[in-house]
Amino acid sequence: MMGKLTTAISALLALTGAAGASAQQPTSVTLFNSGRVLVRRSLAVSVPNGTSTQALDLGMFSPTTFTTLEPGVTVYGIRFDPAWSEEALLRRNVGKHFEFSRPIASNPALTASATLLALDPERWKWDSTERVVFSRPGQIQWPAALVPTSPLADVTLHSDRSRQGLKVMYETSGASWNASYRIFLGAQGRIEGVAALSGGTLDLPDAEVQLLAGDIGQAPAPEVMMKAMAAPRASRMDANASYIDGVPQVGSVGEAHVYTLPARLTFIPGLEFTAALFEPIPVRGERRYTLPGALQFYGGFQQQPDETPVPVAVSYHFDRKTGTSFGDLVLPGGVVSLYDNDNAGRVQLIGQGFIGHTPAGKELTVETGSAFDVTARRVQTEFGTTRATVAPYSTVAMVAYRVTLQNAKDSAAVVEVREDRGGEWSVVSSSVPAQRRSSSRYVFPVTVPAKGTTVLTYRVRVVW
Repeated sequence: MMGKLTTAISALLALTGAAGASAQQPTSVTLFNSGRVLVRRSLAVSVPNGTSTQALDLGMFSPTTFTTLEPGVTVYGIRFDPAWSEEALLRRNVGKHFEFSRPIASNPALTASATLLALDPERWKWDSTERVVFSRPGQIQWPAALVPTSPLADVTLHSDRSRQGLKVMYETSGASWNASYRIFLGAQGRIEGVAALSGGTLDLPDAEVQLLAGDIGQAPAPEVMMKAMAAPRASRMDANASYIDGVPQVGSVGEAHVYTLPARLTFIPGLEFTAALFEPIPVRGERRYTLPGALQFYGGFQQQPDETPVPVAVSYHFDRKTGTSFGDLVLPGGVVSLYDNDNAGRVQLIGQGFIGHTPAGKELTVETGSAFDVTARRVQTEFGTTRATVAPYSTVAMVAYRVTLQNAKDSAAVVEVREDRGGEWSVVSSSVPAQRRSSSRYVFPVTVPAKGTTVLTYRVRVVW
């Protein structure tokens, strides 16, 4: 898994040209569906020749993923405290002098100073005496320079020369994206795709954004980092937050696809964006009906009770031949909503489903809900078993079913009745010819006339 991750990240670097970019390269982030974020940015820090420790304001990040994109710079170590409470700041400032407010009735503005000697427990030495106390002498008056707006990382690195600026890369989490599609049916059918971006806890100005679609694997984040990133942060609006105009450029990297947004974004904690994935494309779909089978996939089964209604599943199928605008389209996994016009010409939501990552040329099937006007009832009409008297003592069952299909629509409907079973089994006879799709599936394509009824009967032999 880590090998796949390394390959994907290395390919991303080659795609963006991060390693050879100038120090002024804009911040670039890649969002993943999983909530992972890969950040590439330039930091305005002065790096001397040789070994030094830099206090970097990176916000929440995974220290094990931090690296520099500067040839000649090596990271030796990182000290990072994901908390920024007063206790966390004290740990960073052992040995420093602090002023305390100690108001008394005669002098409300009275202050005193002490040096923090150690923690756990706190030990303070009064600057005016050699006395040490084991409790905090009062309310600490923090210098603004010692209170960062986000947690700092102390990064020790070695540079082969002095530099003004440092290009780095690291992973964080919190922000994510998901694809969503709208398919309009009918003569003027079309598909629209949008990416929904959630900024989460990400706080980055003016960033180039890539959306990565694909499964590259993911190692679990350390628990302390997950808790810190899950902490609520106030959302704010910013007049400089950018807006998206146009559609992204699409490229491939490793076993994934990358969508580069046409405009930079300013990420603010809690802010969300949407971006079109592509221009609307004409589509034509076919509605299909499917009735699931009655057999258990493995093991034995018993006689079934009286006739019962069975929901007829509805799905929509779209051919996607290569060389066509729709067939050449890459579709990241996401929610698909289907719309059609009612009798008054109003657009109505008629179904919703989910698709996985769909490469170019692969047909698209969206499974939605159940049929309203096409119904089914099934009853077991025969059940008998015999058991072998010698090893392996298998049981042979002969089972028969009757399926009554009704269609209240003004046009005929074809219902594909399926039976799925593992192991040794076969269809012995049927009123509609059975089609064997695989070693575990038989299907019966049953045509049900408009305003009519069709009865399917079939008999199967099952061994377990």
